[in-house]
Amino acid sequence: MKKFFYSLLTVLFVSSQSLVAAGYIATYSLNVSNPGAYVEAMDDLMESDWGKSFPAVVNLHQYVFNGYDDATHVVVLNYEDTESLGKGTESFSAPVFQKFLAKTSEFTEQVEQSLNMKLISGGNYEPENNQVYTIYRMKVDDAAAYAKAYSKVTKAQEEAGNVAGSYGLRAQMSGSVNYYTHYAYTSAGSMTEAMKSAETLYSSDSFAEFSKDVDGNREVRNISMIQSVKVYNN
Repeated sequence: MKKFFYSLLTVLFVSSQSLVAAGYIATYSLNVSNPGAYVEAMDDLMESDWGKSFPAVVNLHQYVFNGYDDATHVVVLNYEDTESLGKGTESFSAPVFQKFLAKTSEFTEQVEQSLNMKLISGGNYEPENNQVYTIYRMKVDDAAAYAKAYSKVTKAQEEAGNVAGSYGLRAQMSGSVNYYTHYAYTSAGSMTEAMKSAETLYSSDSFAEFSKDVDGNREVRNISMIQSVKVYNN
């Protein structure tokens, strides 16, 4: 417990530095047995007055590779600040959202919910370059040291022209810390582009140096890939 609180304080220290992109990411992983019906329900929700006024960009993704995790889809809410996070979370008690939950409960099962702070963000955010995401969930002991190493390798990859889409490092603020404390991600415009970028990354000198820098400091718990299905309020 003491180690966890020290890590949390380190994360908060990192978040006060120039590396940080403000905001939060809330993720809701689901096992969906009827994807078509779920997308239809999401469309109805986000086309309502409630959805149009929701204070976050809402992304619906489907998992294409997910290990032993039962989730088939994930809803990602991108909040710009704490005020938006508070307003959005409080709106879940509204009747229209409760009706959405009741309507989709027959073909969805909640798997995981997580709130993450944005620590580092970069790359290209154009929609066509952000269709496939690779997510690395991990347990990190020294958050500041990991963020420093992560910044170094991402800068090297950008300078080498090997950043297809966006990338980021996030710290978990609420969720199951027994599973992971941080996650990093990269994105690309297609599965082919994502894999070519990964092959270049893994064979680079900067990644070899990064691996040495973080050895013993992080434990990768899961690597998954998701594909964009729908974006709302973008």
